[in-house]
Amino acid sequence: MKSKFAKFIDGTVGVFLIFFAAVAVFRYFIPASDIVLFCAFSVTAAICLLSKLRTKKRGERFTISKAADDMFFEFMFLPENAPAALLASGLKAKNEPVVRHGGGVFVNDTAAYCVFSQPADEAISARLIAKAKHYGANKLILFCKSPPVVPQVDGVTVTSVYGDDVYTLFASLNALPKRKYADKSNVRQNAFKNAFSPDKIVRYAVLAVSFYFVSQFSRSIITFACSVFCAALSLIAITLSIVRAAKKRKTN
Repeated sequence: MKSKFAKFIDGTVGVFLIFFAAVAVFRYFIPASDIVLFCAFSVTAAICLLSKLRTKKRGERFTISKAADDMFFEFMFLPENAPAALLASGLKAKNEPVVRHGGGVFVNDTAAYCVFSQPADEAISARLIAKAKHYGANKLILFCKSPPVVPQVDGVTVTSVYGDDVYTLFASLNALPKRKYADKSNVRQNAFKNAFSPDKIVRYAVLAVSFYFVSQFSRSIITFACSVFCAALSLIAITLSIVRAAKKRKTN
């Protein structure tokens, strides 16, 4: 079985060697200008394809259903301990020996905490582990909207439940919040926002460079205009990314 390093070499250096060998062969049969166009289009297509696959893989890594997203949206308008209260009521209806301590739901030696308002980072998880141990629990279940970051602590077993699994559990216990609000999302605004997300910067820049090289050899004003347009899109995406980062730092 090949190691990860060997697979990396096969997938990078090997690809480049084959590409350069193909270009060397083409030079005997194809003019230099056509080779440049071929290289430009090949590199652009490869980068766009890899970027698309990476984005798709990242998106498939964690997704939630519309029903689960609506549940988390409703909890935003309720008190912080509302998820714990509904969870405790649902467990009591199942005749479980439930005890509540603040935002924690305790059943025997197991504690459960809900972290829906923000991502559960390592610091938040550590504080909840400390609370669980304080009340004598050696097992902790974290209910979160997205996958949490959990530190490893001796003497405490931590299990995380997130996304659709949380919705499935709350629905089975009849512990879902009542629908009072609806997430009114602007589809056009979201599409416009995603068009200038940080992952689009490289794509626009590569397209701008590719169109520029094509315009230099084809002497086409249309491809040059496309190059300028893609460069402008890349600049806008960079500017918006800087503005978002500055606002986030200011908020923190």
